[in-house]
Amino acid sequence: MFRHRVLPEATVTIDEVTTTPGAPVGYSVDELARKVGMSPRNIRAHQARRLLPPPVRHGRAALYDDSHVRRLDAILALQRQGFNLVSIEAMLGVRASDEAPDGLTAMLQRLTADRPALAHALTRHGVIGRTTDGTVRTVRPRPLRAALDLHRVRVGTVPALQTLSEVLDSLRPVADELVAAVTARLLTLAPELVRSGARSSWADLDRETLLLTQGVVNVLTEAFRLAVENQSEAHIAELLENHLDADVCLEDSTVIDNG
Repeated sequence: MFRHRVLPEATVTIDEVTTTPGAPVGYSVDELARKVGMSPRNIRAHQARRLLPPPVRHGRAALYDDSHVRRLDAILALQRQGFNLVSIEAMLGVRASDEAPDGLTAMLQRLTADRPALAHALTRHGVIGRTTDGTVRTVRPRPLRAALDLHRVRVGTVPALQTLSEVLDSLRPVADELVAAVTARLLTLAPELVRSGARSSWADLDRETLLLTQGVVNVLTEAFRLAVENQSEAHIAELLENHLDADVCLEDSTVIDNG
């Protein structure tokens, strides 16, 4: 005759998954954070951006499963490759792509085949994206169209997109500094931004974070647009005139052999 040992009714954790008898199996946000090496705050931010599906609610418990682990692992892997969240949203099908004309889509496909380094740079900056089947998607149509509009002054597609890529490379560290400086200044001038009394949930905090992010983006975008417009009006005509004068001087100095 066999004797069975009765185990106490207690919560047993196997690989950080809660398996209380009769309770749903899953990860709490803190358990998920430890498993993937990410802060709970970042996990909630990914949920707010729709990069991560919401947890499944069982009563008052919100539990994540292995599909959430796989998605976060994929996000971290893409970030290690240098892709920003905008690009990752496009790759994972979260950010809707612009309905580009067939000609533009075909051009982007050729660019990917003929200039893979340039296509990779534009993808890393979130201008274009690629789906799992290799299809090129237009993620940020405005900078792409701005570059391609240079054909009106006889600038070809590849030089225009190469210039766009180089400008984005130059602006990235500047943007990091400006975002940090402007946000810190706003928090100093408007201390009510960090008061938590009006917030009743993490959802409220996520919503305020997204609103503040968009506000900073709008201020910096319009300020940079104004600064560039002011400087462009003052300098581009002068630079172009200097180049034209140099060409004229070269033509005038050419020795003509009349025999």
